Amino acid sequence: MPLDTTLADITARLRQGRFPNEQAISQGIVLRIFQELGWDTWDTNVVWPEYQTGEGRVDFALCHPPTKPSVFFEVKQPGKAEDAVRQALEYAFHTGVPFVVLTDGRTWSFYLPAEQGSYEDRRVYKLDLYERPTAEAAAALQRYLSPHGIQSGQALETARAEYRNRNRQSQAKAAIPLAWRDLVEKGDELLVEILTNAVESRAGIRPDEDDVAEFLAGLGQSYPLQPSRPAPTASTAPSRETPSRPMPADRAIAETSRRGNLTIRGKVFAYQNAKDAMLLVLRELGKLDPTFLERCSQHPDAQGRKRRYIARTPEELYPDREDLREMRAELLGGWLVATNLNNVLKKTIIRLAAEVAGLKFGHDITVEF
Repeated sequence: MPLDTTLADITARLRQGRFPNEQAISQGIVLRIFQELGWDTWDTNVVWPEYQTGEGRVDFALCHPPTKPSVFFEVKQPGKAEDAVRQALEYAFHTGVPFVVLTDGRTWSFYLPAEQGSYEDRRVYKLDLYERPTAEAAAALQRYLSPHGIQSGQALETARAEYRNRNRQSQAKAAIPLAWRDLVEKGDELLVEILTNAVESRAGIRPDEDDVAEFLAGLGQSYPLQPSRPAPTASTAPSRETPSRPMPADRAIAETSRRGNLTIRGKVFAYQNAKDAMLLVLRELGKLDPTFLERCSQHPDAQGRKRRYIARTPEELYPDREDLREMRAELLGGWLVATNLNNVLKKTIIRLAAEVAGLKFGHDITVEF
């Protein structure tokens, strides 16, 4: 099977939460990718599991020649890929291994431990399977991890050349608009809080956080993703009577009513507000699969910067805000969902629930806010 086809299948399973821990990621993702790249995963002198370094162990070592590590691999649970970076780079540095990879299945970070600077500075490349086309992801994995590339030394030389390439900054700059759009369209809590506080300082009145989140979501939809646009001519310039930017559909609907209808596979449910819609989706889909809510909780969009939105305990929902822990709703099987969320975040949770269930948002599941 071609590597890009394998990656498409892995990414679909990741989005559905099918790899809940390090062991599942190691067996279902990492070893599968090694095999597709051409490594002999049955030869433990070449693909060495639980490699002992003297200071500790790493999850895998890719060896050339046999028994001599060329690449150290650390596998972490979902969302924790970078937690072991210091330890992994120190193991590699002291052992003389020139290349380190950290992964949680979704993200793959490639490091040169002997280079200068902070740990972040020594990262050559970060691959996110959710964000990159499968062909591009396959090319990156081939570039850094193919047996021929590692055995010939070409993979290491490529990594070092890319590390010193000044064009890396221009690539990062080009990605800023897309990253910004992702943040605002998902109702990022920190952005909402910053803008809410700024509005209160300017106006003396604290705005509704849903209004702020919806404004940001509309800004994300209208933010230009091209570097430039032609200057308007007299015939194309907006008149004073005509708004230069239409109000986003989500915002227009939200301003008229919070009520609406939710459709799940053709079955229609009426809801009174965004919270009701979110709970309906989580509870209805949870009835069909006992693993659904656990898989939802592991989805990256179900986790904020400091907390989880779907969890087993109130403390996980609000680790720093004991006063908010009553703002939750019970789901099936003892799971809880936070309700102190802006409406854009609630819609994000509905989207991720559809994804985890293998349904298409906007087709199998529709909602009117």
